[in-house]
Amino acid sequence: MKTPQIKLENVWKVYQTGEIELEVLKGINLEIEEGSFVILLGPSGSGKSTLLNVMSCLDTPTKGHVYLDGEDVSLLSEDELATTRGRKIGFVFQQFNLLHHLSALENVALPAVFQSVSEEERIKRSSDLLDAVGLSERKDHTPAKLSGGEKQRVAIARSLINDPEIVVADEPTGEVDTKTGSKIMSIFTDLQKQGKTIIIVTHDLSLTEYADRVIKIKDGVLEDE
Repeated sequence: MKTPQIKLENVWKVYQTGEIELEVLKGINLEIEEGSFVILLGPSGSGKSTLLNVMSCLDTPTKGHVYLDGEDVSLLSEDELATTRGRKIGFVFQQFNLLHHLSALENVALPAVFQSVSEEERIKRSSDLLDAVGLSERKDHTPAKLSGGEKQRVAIARSLINDPEIVVADEPTGEVDTKTGSKIMSIFTDLQKQGKTIIIVTHDLSLTEYADRVIKIKDGVLEDE
């Protein structure tokens, strides 16, 4: 049997505030296969973003194990987690997280700096990715001169700069109109066709039509798919 690309075993995430314990994830068991398009669906406060952060090595579980390509990443140090994230996972955030003093090209190139990619190669990759997301004419523009949809496409291009196996996105259409959101989702669909695993967190039911698997979460517990 093929090893799942991502596997969670009895994962709990508990936050301690004084004497109060807040259980955000409660015994999550989950497997995600390579090349799948997964939607994590749930209302605000359901734990979906925390689940995404844990499975994508941005956070570690309080209890339980997280496996990435068979490796127990819940045992890794912060530096080892950072290396794994940089090599295998691309991130697209709802608020874009672009640096305002950098151009679109420079924003896209930035993650490759930390992977010791040469400047010449970074520029080439960034330019090609911006072409791929339809921003060939906007490469020199700073975020202030871009629309919300253009910023999100820059963020998607940035997530791909190190050619990750997995692309995760937290509410990627939350800041754009419906038409722009459809264009953004079509980019994710194309990425899946290229063999990448796509994991998207959302509360928007309309996005489920793009996925081949919908995982519902409520109050930190997975519901039946």
